[in-house]
Amino acid sequence: MSGGSQITPLKKRRLATLLAAILTVVISPAPKASAGIGMIEAHVVSLRNNHGQVICTLFTPSDKFPDESQKGMTMAVPIENKQATCRFNNVRYGNYAIVAFHDENHDGEFNQNWLGMPKEGFGFSDNPGTLRKPVFNDAKFIVNQAVVQVTIKLNYWS
Repeated sequence: MSGGSQITPLKKRRLATLLAAILTVVISPAPKASAGIGMIEAHVVSLRNNHGQVICTLFTPSDKFPDESQKGMTMAVPIENKQATCRFNNVRYGNYAIVAFHDENHDGEFNQNWLGMPKEGFGFSDNPGTLRKPVFNDAKFIVNQAVVQVTIKLNYWS
């Protein structure tokens, strides 16, 4: 062959590898968004002051609502302008409920008086009445999209 270059076996392998890499990128489907995973933004409103913090706990149907969450999905967030937002990330689609309280003295505990009456503000997702202890279905909501927004209005008994 005159005036041309030969394709050696090494060059053929490199060319084949390059073509395979290009085809893999071109033919592969785009990465899919995480189907079935969302985020919950719980907006806690009607706080009586900006003291302390808000503590939110996320419950699944299998938890002991409203007393004990097996998943340990509890967070404390700061208060601004008498409101706070708890964000739960990477939550699987399904039914959930949230309990929130205003930890005014910043001790991490839901304080009650000697009769068991709340000394700090509290509330639940879906805002059921507070004259009786709610069950999970009273406060449940569905996570079935990327971002679910919930508003929790706090109640004060003292």
